[in-house]
Amino acid sequence: MSKKYLIILFVFIICITITSCEKYDVINEESNNFPPINPLPDDKLEIILYYPNESLDYLVPEFRVVPRKNVKIEEMVISELLKGSSTKKIKNLIPSNTKILSIDINDGIAYVSFSSDLVGKEYTEKEEAFVIYSIVNSLTSIPSINKVQILIDGKTRDVLYKHYCIREPFEFSDMIVSKKYISPISIINSYYDCILNHSYDKSISMLNIKDMDTFKYNTLKAYLIEEFKGIISYNIEDYIVYKYSDEIKMNVKYTITYENGNVKKVQRNLELINNEDGFLIEGIIY
Repeated sequence: MSKKYLIILFVFIICITITSCEKYDVINEESNNFPPINPLPDDKLEIILYYPNESLDYLVPEFRVVPRKNVKIEEMVISELLKGSSTKKIKNLIPSNTKILSIDINDGIAYVSFSSDLVGKEYTEKEEAFVIYSIVNSLTSIPSINKVQILIDGKTRDVLYKHYCIREPFEFSDMIVSKKYISPISIINSYYDCILNHSYDKSISMLNIKDMDTFKYNTLKAYLIEEFKGIISYNIEDYIVYKYSDEIKMNVKYTITYENGNVKKVQRNLELINNEDGFLIEGIIY
């Protein structure tokens, strides 16, 4: 079962349980059975919105009951999301003057166009992620929507601000809801810090390499020692994140400087895989 339906299924089960209870005219104080909560009236609707928590660790769902209107549910969800939340310990990141220009659904993909006010402020990398996935997770909580394409003034855009690409549609991210946000570039920095400190065993432990026996391990360690011989610094020049979920996809541009004066320029696509201890770098990077 797709992860995005878990919360919806949970709400559905509660509703079924509530509506299947018996009616009570008198409450017996010695009983554990209490009158059921009245279901929502026909003129009300419950939607799920996602906002970052106050400390910007992860997104949290907010269940909001709204009046049924003669508008599409996807328009209602975005309209409510843009209103922000008055709930304590929830942070509103989307600029308050942002407007929804249009929203269309085609083959399970919601194409939602916002005014340029959405990109009219500076965001940190983390804030970019939370703005994007606030929109994406809220819309993909609607069963008919599987992906969301964010548009600005009706057009595609390379990045929301600086580090998160929005040129392609996004899927629901359970990772940004269930676990504390980890900056993808911090993992790459940690890897090269280990290389600089000649902590090759630790750097290898950050790689997601299957079937690593002793021979392969020693061979890889010898390769890294030789490859990074004389390294004195590295510099991350730029990076773009395409996806934040169990698998993070990104492109990184960086330089490596050696003590003999040589400078190696690198640009490569990288993939980070989530496991119980955090994210691992897929394959070998050098």
